[in-house]
Amino acid sequence: MKRFERLQRLGLFIFLVAMCLFFSFMSPYFATWENFTNILVQSAVLIIVGAGVTLVIATAGIDLSIGSILALSSIIMAAALKAGAGLFAGVALGILSGAVMGLVNGLGVAGLGISPFIVTLGAAGIYRALALIFTDARPIYGLPLDLRFWGTGSLGPFPVSAVIAFAVVLAASLLIAWTRFGVNLRAVGDNPQGAFRMGVPIRRVLVWVYVLSGAAAALAGVVVTARLNTAEAIAGLGMELEAIAAVVMGGTSFFGGEASISGTLLGALIIGTLANGLTIINVPSYYQQLVIGIVFILAVLADRIKRRESNII
Repeated sequence: MKRFERLQRLGLFIFLVAMCLFFSFMSPYFATWENFTNILVQSAVLIIVGAGVTLVIATAGIDLSIGSILALSSIIMAAALKAGAGLFAGVALGILSGAVMGLVNGLGVAGLGISPFIVTLGAAGIYRALALIFTDARPIYGLPLDLRFWGTGSLGPFPVSAVIAFAVVLAASLLIAWTRFGVNLRAVGDNPQGAFRMGVPIRRVLVWVYVLSGAAAALAGVVVTARLNTAEAIAGLGMELEAIAAVVMGGTSFFGGEASISGTLLGALIIGTLANGLTIINVPSYYQQLVIGIVFILAVLADRIKRRESNII
């Protein structure tokens, strides 16, 4: 299994390099530092959200509310900033609100025993509706200029948003690989009954993975809002498919028990590079969704084949 996972990540890396070579051949504007920086900026939000979703899928769950959490938490942050809250207070409130929305999801899954698909699908509609109601479907403009640094600033040659994304990846990797919580969440996804017999606090683990997923979505919302200097209720539409595709493509099993943050990073970079490259060579955006959908289905099929072969062995 470990050998298969290493080969899978190597294949993703080769595919990413091959895409870069292809788009470099197709357009002289692709292989520039400015464009690579754009790819990092465009991929940062997906990387952050994908890290949170990786934790959820590792428990054999799913979170379809991340786009709505991103939008509503951004609006809460923007409203606080417009009301005179300081920058860090407003950002902290936005991230906290995302964690609270994730907590509601987690309590629905772990406390009420409702399917994660049903809970997060319903929550997605509720959170999106609240965002529209709160703003009357109008964007919130006029945010503090200091907020822009989070979305458009740079630390040396690297965009701040990319630095935030890689910090989230590092934190999530350490959480999964070096903490008891990481071991527990994989155990819950692999065999809930066995985890229960070993004394794993299943409900607590499930609640926390949704809290962390919600907080990650809210942090991504901070980056989006800072980049656009606008908070709007339609932010994050369709992000669920891209995030889940990046996670599953990266090797995290859709059936639980495995988690690969490095694979999620590669998956998000592939999707970001694909979107950027197709835009540069003037391919319509709806073809991007077609490719992402196909890649998602192929990734799920590959995961099923891998699990079948491991059971035979």
